[in-house]
Amino acid sequence: MDNERLPIKFFAPREIDELRVEGNRNQEPPRWLLTGQDLIDRSTQLLDAFHSFSDIFEQRVSSPIPFVFVAKMCEDATAKSRRKDIMNLFQTAEKSNVLGLISSDELIVKVESPAQMDEFGFRIGDYERNSYAISCLETFRQFEPIVQWDEENEAYKIKLIDFQNYETNIAMQRLFEQRLTEKSIAYQKTLYTSQVPVYKIKQAPKMTIDNLANDPSFEMIFSIEPMPQYTLSLDFVDHGNNVSPVYPVDGRRYETLGILDNGIASIPQLQPWMEGKRWTVYPENVISKTHGTFVAGVALYGDIFEEKDWIGHNGIKLFDAAIFPDPAKESLDEDDLIANIQEAIEANHEKVKVWNLSVSITREVDDSKFSDFAMALDALQEQYNILICKSAGNCQNFAMHLPKGRIHEGADSVLSLVVGSMAHKKGQFDCADIDNPSPFTRVGPGPEFIIKPEVAHYGGNAGTDNHGKLVISGVKSFSTNGTTIENAGTSFSTPRVASLATGLFQELDEKFDPLLIKGLIIHSATYSHNLHIPETERANQIGFGIPQNIHNILYNDPYEATLILRDTLAKGEYIDIMDFPMPKSLIQNGFYTGQIIATLVYEPILDPSQGIEYCQSNIDLKFGTYDSKMERDTQRRGILNPVGRQGSQNLFRESLYSKRLMRDNSSDFALRERLLIQYGDKYYPVKKYAVDLSELSDANKQHYITDGKKWYLTLRGLFREHTEQQASLERSIPKQDLCLIITVRDPNRIAPIYNDVTQGLDNYHFWHSNIKLTNDVTVNV
Repeated sequence: MDNERLPIKFFAPREIDELRVEGNRNQEPPRWLLTGQDLIDRSTQLLDAFHSFSDIFEQRVSSPIPFVFVAKMCEDATAKSRRKDIMNLFQTAEKSNVLGLISSDELIVKVESPAQMDEFGFRIGDYERNSYAISCLETFRQFEPIVQWDEENEAYKIKLIDFQNYETNIAMQRLFEQRLTEKSIAYQKTLYTSQVPVYKIKQAPKMTIDNLANDPSFEMIFSIEPMPQYTLSLDFVDHGNNVSPVYPVDGRRYETLGILDNGIASIPQLQPWMEGKRWTVYPENVISKTHGTFVAGVALYGDIFEEKDWIGHNGIKLFDAAIFPDPAKESLDEDDLIANIQEAIEANHEKVKVWNLSVSITREVDDSKFSDFAMALDALQEQYNILICKSAGNCQNFAMHLPKGRIHEGADSVLSLVVGSMAHKKGQFDCADIDNPSPFTRVGPGPEFIIKPEVAHYGGNAGTDNHGKLVISGVKSFSTNGTTIENAGTSFSTPRVASLATGLFQELDEKFDPLLIKGLIIHSATYSHNLHIPETERANQIGFGIPQNIHNILYNDPYEATLILRDTLAKGEYIDIMDFPMPKSLIQNGFYTGQIIATLVYEPILDPSQGIEYCQSNIDLKFGTYDSKMERDTQRRGILNPVGRQGSQNLFRESLYSKRLMRDNSSDFALRERLLIQYGDKYYPVKKYAVDLSELSDANKQHYITDGKKWYLTLRGLFREHTEQQASLERSIPKQDLCLIITVRDPNRIAPIYNDVTQGLDNYHFWHSNIKLTNDVTVNV
């Protein structure tokens, strides 16, 4: 019975499950609101600060560049509910003058006319009418460009202020370019995203940078910082033996994985699988093909080399996009790299849906902002409906007995699937035990504490010998002449996951859906029994773990059921499924038992102008029990939904579970699955929960999982104030695509969960369908 092939299922909310968000009926004034003399004093302080740069504004009133200043918020005033009042303070007609965040507690605001200057000053002084906004603000200051100087760097990138107006931005770009030309400063312009033009100037002395930052004619500049450069290295161990070529089978469907790297050598093992001609902007004599060949070999022959069934497909096509030259012959700046990636994907996105990017910058992510490289990768994925698998990056801190470094820039891409590395074997001098994080793999989290990397795979081990020399226990792949070599790095764990994503797409008879593919991979990920790191450190080190192979992802056994909900959630709506088909066969001794694993992947609204609040939307997931349904009076003010729940309890809360039971880490679930992260209202684009009902405290079992309880699942969207206000001004409705995957499992492998859930979906009149497969998924051993 265990060998039955039971496909995972799609299901959809019914019409009665799609509800409208009801307003907050609490009219009590908040405790943080200033009153009396405190309010008057704060208004006076703010007005003095505002008037301090009114003379500067008058001197440049004829300038075509809008005047901008910084509004510093009070330490506890950064919540969305309070931000709205500040934005309303500086709103004129149907236009928001708050441009975005430059740090977690500083807003940048524009003033376009003397009338606006007078109006804002009047509002700040009108403390009774604007008490909420005034209570949230600490002071104002004139905006100054963010400047970083590095005497070793000859190239700098310049970004302009996003004035949140298309015509103004275009005019400022033209003016900036004209003034650079007038001063004989050569520049190169690259659009990282449609909203983020970046200008590169080369061989710029410090005097030039200082003049640009302080010249009033360049007051449209937002930041000046060194232009990052990218490097590759390939230190390999020659294995000496060859692997015989494997060939495609005529008539079989093969999807293509794009290798964004330094080129793939035309060797017999890879040539039959190459799709079309190489894409590149470089002549043959500056392409080294070392790194790209190794990456391609891992993607196609990884299971064969290691004699494992880690991925489990029968081959995929490969596309060679040589975006990176031999660094010994030609350097590559960030803007050139991004332009190369953009051109390669634009020219080939119709035939290539999954891309592997194992190129990294040697600069760690910044807690206060998302990197320009990450935002460029996100823009490409949004525009072309593709999935990029990105390496987390490597560090050699272990060789100096230092902690691991944070992930590299680019690995903070919100939409990319970011991959860390695990050790697959251990040599004499290696630092990591088998199935533990490689000593060189960089760790999360990303900016705003988002979970990066999301998954990990086998990329090798490393250490230092008795003389302090670096040694590696690498994974196997090809050299440029086709011989087998070894190397280690996140560059080589990443193509395993990219290959898995391509193989999943290949087996599905569905239109390519990056959210679904990403969700399936993350949902399948588990931790090894051999993992030594604490539960609290797992997500930072290796995300949600190592994904399973294609067969295990797409099929259930009879004792579990996996459901996929693929939907779009708009502002003002939420999904509340009050008849979730929890199997009665899980009831034992009067209580529900079983394990529930839920993975939510969604495509948030992204706005590069909003700094650390780049992710502008969130989805909250709750799953649990309730006592009964109740009728609600929709004639009452604020009541929009005719049916509600009584006695609800979200079971995805760590506080409900027994600390004594959770300290017992001997169970298979505790070692491999347990995951209780308190997301709250954090704007994480991926959320995963894994709970075992047997670990609830005895009291909470009595309260929440007795056999008479009903089960619910709810999804509710949340949007930041900037997006809500922009949507209001544009008369549009913000929305976000989501993919929820939920598995219900009997750990005792007795209850017929698959059949019971299927029957429950029928009984409650849900639409459901087995996931469509091209053919039976085969397993390679």
